[in-house]
Amino acid sequence: MIHCGRLQRDRNMRNKPNATTSAIEIRTATDHDLESLAEAHAPGISAAQIKRRLEESSNGFRTMLVAVKEGRAVGSVSIGGGRFQRKNSLRLFALDVDPEFRRNGIGTMLINAVEAIAFNRDLNEVNLEVETDNKDATRLYRRLGYRICGNPVMDRWTLLQDNGSSKTIEVPVFVMVKRLG
Repeated sequence: MIHCGRLQRDRNMRNKPNATTSAIEIRTATDHDLESLAEAHAPGISAAQIKRRLEESSNGFRTMLVAVKEGRAVGSVSIGGGRFQRKNSLRLFALDVDPEFRRNGIGTMLINAVEAIAFNRDLNEVNLEVETDNKDATRLYRRLGYRICGNPVMDRWTLLQDNGSSKTIEVPVFVMVKRLG
C-alpha cells in the first residue's frame, strides 16, 4: 500500500498525442451529446444513466466533460459530486471511453483535462475512486501518478436501466490521489 504523498505532475513522453488523440476535442458535455454518448458507452452504460449524468451536470452536482472526435462522443469524465470529496482536491469520477477507442490516449486526455481544471482552480490534488478489481483502470491511474490512499472503502450508487428499472450497486473501491506540483 502506498501512502498519499506529494507527487510531481507527469507530462512525459507517454502522454504525447497520437494520430487518434490529435483530433480529439475535450469540452463540457451538453444535452446534445446524449445520443452520441449513449452509443459510445453502450451496452455497459444505459442511455438512462447517461441522461441522468447530463441532468446532474445541468443541475450543478457534477461537471461532465466529453471527448469528441469528428463530431462523435468517444469518452467522458465527471468532476465534482459530494462523495469521497477531499479538502483542496477536485474529485474525478465516471471515466468512460468507447471500447473502440480505448488504449489510444483518450482516457489520459480526459484525466489531463481534469488535472488542468484543478490546477487552474489552485487545488492541490485530484482524487478518484476505482473498483478494487478494475485492474486496467488502476494501472492507468498509477501510470499517471495516482496513488492508493488508505484501505478500500465501500461505494454505493444507483444503476439505471433503459426499461425504467434501477438497482443499488455496492462495491469496494480504492481512493486514489494525485498531488499536483
